[in-house]
Amino acid sequence: MPLGKVANASGRWLRDLLLYTISGAMTSILAGMALGAVGGWLPQDPWRRLGLPAVLAVALVAAARELGWVRFPLPQPRRQTSDLWARTFSRPVAATLWGLDLGLTVTTRFTLAGVWVLLLVPVVLADARLGAAVLLAYWLGRAVPVWLGPLLVDDAASSHRLLDDLGHHHRLFQRVHVLGLIMICVAMLLSYLLLL
Repeated sequence: MPLGKVANASGRWLRDLLLYTISGAMTSILAGMALGAVGGWLPQDPWRRLGLPAVLAVALVAAARELGWVRFPLPQPRRQTSDLWARTFSRPVAATLWGLDLGLTVTTRFTLAGVWVLLLVPVVLADARLGAAVLLAYWLGRAVPVWLGPLLVDDAASSHRLLDDLGHHHRLFQRVHVLGLIMICVAMLLSYLLLL
């Protein structure tokens, strides 16, 4: 679908998408900073020794779950963002509310188990700036498909087919997710070795 069809002459789509992305980025940064600050408040000696093994253990369990080696319900919030916002508020306000909510990371359902690793890394490293960077990167990864979605469908009515196609490739996304978990573990191990 040509971008002009989506954006239309007034650019409302672009405005709403920018509001969604920016508001989500703001809450992601704040959530990451808060997690890093929590890590800074924890007793440093035992936490430094236990933090890296905790990240590795959570990553291992998350990877095993995604690969189907173990099965257990993912501990997570039991809510999604409210579609009521679209019917109650103007489009810009609804887009902003969705961004604020989803950007927090911890207020809605998780798609994959590795989110727990992303939440634990800033706490273990006790670094608010790193926490902000980790959750901001995660948020931007979540926002990119919203930006690209209109380029992948012929018209608005075919968006359900795109979602169905994505659902059929869930196993591939799980494997890529596991690769990401491995990369996080390697980065954590390297940072730990460099700090020795």
